[in-house]
This record gives sequence, C-alpha cells and structure tokens, in this order.
Amino acid sequence: MYKYFSCVNNSMWVILLLIFNLTFFSCKKEVVSPLTPIETALDSFVSTLVSTPPTAADLSDRIKNYMMAQPKTFYGSTVALLDNAGKVTISPYWYRSNNTLVFTELTADAAYHIDTQVWLRTAIDGGKPIWIAPYFDAGGGNIWMRTRSVPVYVNGKIIAIATTDLEVANPN
Repeated sequence: MYKYFSCVNNSMWVILLLIFNLTFFSCKKEVVSPLTPIETALDSFVSTLVSTPPTAADLSDRIKNYMMAQPKTFYGSTVALLDNAGKVTISPYWYRSNNTLVFTELTADAAYHIDTQVWLRTAIDGGKPIWIAPYFDAGGGNIWMRTRSVPVYVNGKIIAIATTDLEVANPN
C-alpha cells in the first residue's frame, strides 16, 4: 500500500507542478512598448500601399492624410518610391512644425544624399521593418529623431520604404 500511495503522491506532485507552470507562464503580463502604436499605424499604412501601390501623382496626398490621422507624437513621415534599380525617385516628407503639417521633397536637396540614408538603406538591405537609433536628421526634419522604416513589397519586390519619425531628445 505504501508503494501505491507513494506512486500516487509523486503523480500528484507532477500534476501540481504542471498546473503551476501553465498558470505562471500563461498569466505573465505582456510588456507593451510605447512604440507599438507607431508600429501598428505604419504597418497599417503600408498595407494600404501594398493593396493600392503608390504613384508619384498620389503619394504626397497619401502621406499627408496618414499624418493628419496620427497623434502629434508622430513627427513626420515619408514614402521613398524606388525605381527598378532600387534608387529613390520621389520622397515627399510631411512633418509637424508649429502645430501644422509642412511639406518638403527629400530628393530635391542633392546634399541630403537620400539613397545613402541609414533609415532607407537598412530597410532595403535587410528587407524587413526596422527602428533606427536616434540621429540628427540634417536636411529632413533638422531635429533629433528615431525612424521606423518598413519596406513596401508588391509582387515580392520592394517598391518603396515607408517611414514614421519620432522626435527624441539629443542623446549627447
């Protein structure tokens, strides 16, 4: 009888241990990053660019409408439209200044060297969404920012890189 009881007792411990592990690991609270709303909004915007690919004619208005629908914590946004060689052909940038949206075309300033920008190259070369570490955006927003960049794929090919910028404090 003792042997039978010991066996049952061990089985009960195993069952209790399993219940504890399942309870503990399934009840852990998920940590939500404050960046999640930006990722969600940009991913949703990219979905619209995939379902209806952007053109040079409609791109600026689409970015402006995206920015108008976002909270003021979203500093700016662009979509860098790429040619077949992966070079930027147009990149309308809408950003907030004095509580209004302001426009600039990033390809208009040759000194900006858009095709070498980290926010663009890293997303193209890696082929996946990325966050860029804080940097001073000379020629774009002219502020310290972080950028979320997401490749826009149509038929398996990257046709654009969509971004959202957040203003951040100078890290120095």
